[in-house]
Amino acid sequence: MKSTTLRRSNITREKVAMMEALNRYNREHQDEDFYRKQSKTRELDALWQSFGVRPQRKEKAPQVYFVTGLVVGVIITLIITTFVSLLINVSTPKDDSVVAPVKKVSTGTGKFRFIPADTSVDKKVTPVVVTNEEYVVKEGDTLESIVIRFYGSFDMDKVSAIQDANKMANPNALSIGQKLIIPMNKGIN
Repeated sequence: MKSTTLRRSNITREKVAMMEALNRYNREHQDEDFYRKQSKTRELDALWQSFGVRPQRKEKAPQVYFVTGLVVGVIITLIITTFVSLLINVSTPKDDSVVAPVKKVSTGTGKFRFIPADTSVDKKVTPVVVTNEEYVVKEGDTLESIVIRFYGSFDMDKVSAIQDANKMANPNALSIGQKLIIPMNKGIN
């Protein structure tokens, strides 16, 4: 090495001489290490053969595992579906009831035959009471939201019925605290 290079790298001559000697030693003994490794490899091969260890097989590609899993999954799904459908068929009662034959009505007389109402059972008929609900308008209420709240769905006939019951000209002119009469007639529902 040049002396300028040594000064720049701060390496002393002793260190350079030691590195060169180490390099020479490595070159000389490199062949010995190679032969030592070769003999150890042969010894290990002989040991493995005596244990009867066979060389490992190559691993399968991930696609093989994916396709195998897919096929097995489809087969299991078909088995479960078949089992469930069989259970449903077994547990559902069969409709084995026999339908009574329909009697033919003779139309040869040309007269109508009236069947009287069943008078043996006393039925009490309760009159339908028509009530109107009263609702106090709150902040954020619209006539549409009130109709949906009381009737379950929006219909313009229901809006006009509320307008008529409250004598409203404008359905958008609601004020907070205003009392509205909500008609609950059967004809509106």
